Amino acid sequence: MDGYIRRFSYDGTLEGFLCTALAILRVKTMPDEICPDYRADAAAEYLPVRTNMAEAEYMYSLIGRRGSAEVQQMVSDLFLTDTPDMEKLLFEMIYLALRDGGKVAEDYSSEVMHRAHEAIRDLYREAQSLLVNIEFFRGPEASCAVIDPHNSVLPLIRKPLLKRMDLDDLIIFDKRHLLMLGRKGESEMLSDIRRISLTMPDTGEEAYDVLWPAVREGKLEIRFAGGAIPGRRRDYDPLWSTAC
Repeated sequence: MDGYIRRFSYDGTLEGFLCTALAILRVKTMPDEICPDYRADAAAEYLPVRTNMAEAEYMYSLIGRRGSAEVQQMVSDLFLTDTPDMEKLLFEMIYLALRDGGKVAEDYSSEVMHRAHEAIRDLYREAQSLLVNIEFFRGPEASCAVIDPHNSVLPLIRKPLLKRMDLDDLIIFDKRHLLMLGRKGESEMLSDIRRISLTMPDTGEEAYDVLWPAVREGKLEIRFAGGAIPGRRRDYDPLWSTAC
């Protein structure tokens, strides 16, 4: 396939990545690069892949049928890691699962699977450590914290954080991955806020001053990007939405 574009961009969601993986499999090529559109090299040419929820669901179910439920979970987990060339590694893992079946999940002799397992273990170790060490600024109306994790751990720890009874309304902002976890009354959200025009805070107090008013006053328009992201259950478990 000489001359074919082997760089692919997507919208940064897991659904978008699954659609990209499906598009690459359909053209029967190995990618040189897969990256979110906001990280794409302006000097390079990319094939942008649009997110389609039906195709994302098909790709995810195909991984389960040809691979296993364990491989499906590894896909969801590996996507949250900041391992180098995560998208290429994730695609290679999916390719192996579709080719060789679910046994690849236990193939520790494979460099691809070894790297995947190491990255996922690091993700869960960091999530557990962060969960017990978050320090909140307690404002008059809400408790706020800013974190800077290596991996994108908020989707993993969101449920225990939102169930904390010692906190009322709250915001936790991941300044590295630009994700915001919030609770206001009965409403809960985990939102990607990279596309909104707000000064991004560095401390819990700054989060209270900058982000909390936007949440309290409903200035953030929240929409789910592509629907929901595959989770542990058989149905789709929403992980984060996009704020604009």
